[in-house]
Amino acid sequence: MRFVLEVLAVSQKQLDLVQLPEYEMEKAYEAVLQKIAQHYAYESDVRKNARQEQQKHIREAMVKGYEEMSQINLTICSECLHVEYEAEHVTGRMW
Repeated sequence: MRFVLEVLAVSQKQLDLVQLPEYEMEKAYEAVLQKIAQHYAYESDVRKNARQEQQKHIREAMVKGYEEMSQINLTICSECLHVEYEAEHVTGRMW
């Protein structure tokens, strides 16, 4: 059996020097790569969820703003409607 690398293993606050065979090192390396990939996938999901949440809040704020503006526009229109009719009546009599 061929040994290729020496690894420090931490157990019970004590450092031990361990030698692993090549196939064990490959297994350990693959496990580490898998953990790294899972970590980045998790981070990516967190960023994606945060971006979606931010978009949701922006959309809700815009909907609320449009609703508030519609009420303001309706009030302005209602208050100025009689002025519009009066202007139309006056210009109609002039012609």
